[in-house]
Amino acid sequence: MITVATYTTKEFPTWCPGCGDFGILTGLKQACAELGIEPHEICLASGIGCSSKLPHWFDSYGFHSIHGRSLPVASGIRLANHKIKVVAIAGDGDLYGLGMGHFIHTLRRNIDMTLIVHNNKVYG
Repeated sequence: MITVATYTTKEFPTWCPGCGDFGILTGLKQACAELGIEPHEICLASGIGCSSKLPHWFDSYGFHSIHGRSLPVASGIRLANHKIKVVAIAGDGDLYGLGMGHFIHTLRRNIDMTLIVHNNKVYG
């Protein structure tokens, strides 16, 4: 049976106490458990910033890329393996700055993936 613990790593997140990223990580684990997604059936791709550490604390495949590039990496993962579920993780500065061009092209390509934006309202 898949539970939240299925995706829990031995390491504990180093986010600041009270950070909303804890809730996003917990919510993602709960959603995957409820959907019955096995860890080998999902891959997380992230960019740069506090939110980008999320794949380190989610026990599945993961890729920690460079600033603004979570969507191109996630697109490549999905195109290489149509069976895997892909979640792109980006902070507001990561996506709305350097990643905005990639966001528009990802929409245009209509690739089947999920994007989670951690908007702490610090960007811009």
